Amino acid sequence: MRVIVFSDIHGNPYACEAVLGAIKKEGAVDAVVAAGDLCLGGSDPAACVDMLAGGGICGVFGNTEEYIYQPEEMPPDELHRGMWERIKPVAYWVRKTLSTNQMDWLQALPFEQRFSPTGTALDDMLVVHANPKNNELMIYPDPDGQRELWEEVRQPDEDPELGEVLNGVNCSKIAFGHFHYTHERRLKDLHLVDVAPCSMPSIDRDPRARYTIFTWGIDGWEVTRRWVEYDFFSELKALKTSDMPFREDFMRYFD
Repeated sequence: MRVIVFSDIHGNPYACEAVLGAIKKEGAVDAVVAAGDLCLGGSDPAACVDMLAGGGICGVFGNTEEYIYQPEEMPPDELHRGMWERIKPVAYWVRKTLSTNQMDWLQALPFEQRFSPTGTALDDMLVVHANPKNNELMIYPDPDGQRELWEEVRQPDEDPELGEVLNGVNCSKIAFGHFHYTHERRLKDLHLVDVAPCSMPSIDRDPRARYTIFTWGIDGWEVTRRWVEYDFFSELKALKTSDMPFREDFMRYFD
């Protein structure tokens, strides 16, 4: 079994086109999954939906899809509540740019996708946006990785919130996005693989889009990373000339 996962396109048609073009060159795969945050924050949400839906891409919904579905409902997490006065108008703008059919496709996305190469749950790979229980809590790198980023550990292995979202999850791999940083973390029997971001590289500032290939073999799931060059300056120009509210907040990712 071979599955490709990418995440956090955020309405960037240039990144979306580049990733899908690169994936076509990978050869046969069983599924391609877009792991949420597909539309909000980029210059052309409608084009991204058309490329994903037209390309037969599987998907899951992320927190920004929830904002688009229900723009009057404030996010439950503190981070996005603090940004809500800027996010809410963008969510309405995205709704305005999408057709009824595009909104229907977006709203039909499930919370998770599961891939079972053997029929045994403990061999499965689970694809979600943020974590297996909700679309708010971010999964950080392992403690050493956190020290490299922040010179401190903000989410230890014994963190109770992290334990709560992973408790009772039966699989071997969890592929996700949401935290815009490509990393891996092992907790007990779980291998956590962050495949993001395709757009808005807020942490490593690497402008390339990216995706991850998961291949089942005799040793379990093998993880292969891919980085994709694309013309991110065109996205910056497109954002600058768009009428998206608070576009300057999103343009800073491409400066």
